Amino acid sequence: MIIRIDAGKCKSIVQGYAQFEDGMSDYFYYNDYNFGSGKAYGLVSEYQEGCMYLSYLLGGRINSIDDLEIFLDDKKILAHDLYEMSWNLEPSNEKYKNKIVKKSIEEALNHKYVKESFEEISKAFYLTEARFDRKLKNLSGERWRASAALGYSLGKRIFFAPYKPSNYFQYLSETVFTNVISFLKDKDCLVVLPVGSDRVIKGLTDEIIYILQKPNCIEAYKICD
Repeated sequence: MIIRIDAGKCKSIVQGYAQFEDGMSDYFYYNDYNFGSGKAYGLVSEYQEGCMYLSYLLGGRINSIDDLEIFLDDKKILAHDLYEMSWNLEPSNEKYKNKIVKKSIEEALNHKYVKESFEEISKAFYLTEARFDRKLKNLSGERWRASAALGYSLGKRIFFAPYKPSNYFQYLSETVFTNVISFLKDKDCLVVLPVGSDRVIKGLTDEIIYILQKPNCIEAYKICD
């Protein structure tokens, strides 16, 4: 799976803007990008300088209004197509924030999107039995892993996230989180992690993309409903 973002047809507008449900916002300078499945990418910029915008663009949460084109294996797709195949690692502002860990994963596995059992999923994503009956939103350092486990069980292929400062990843247990990312990559998924610097993210990802900014005119983009 190759996802290509093509800004070649963008006209007079050179910068995008998005306001997110959690109160965060971001600006994005048009550029071309390529992402391949089976890899993890670190998207690096200061807050409001593009990394979260690009992450949510790949997650199908942003609708382009200036001929910014996105292709999946050379076929043009829309935000809705990305939305259907993507999963936000941070569930706090998603509809699945109240899902119970074990119950929701078992229900997802009934659809047979993946072949693993719940026991195999819980081991692969390092889920602790004491937290099986908790809501995703109420988990702490395990929240992203549990969210990823549910997304994988639902057959999602793109895993994205909101902006975080570098030290956030130090509290996720780097070895465990690296193993979770490795599992997703082995299953030919795409993982994108927007962050303020490459200080920690280098050890978690295959490639770092440094977002370039050229302040100019601003045009609003909107979040998908």
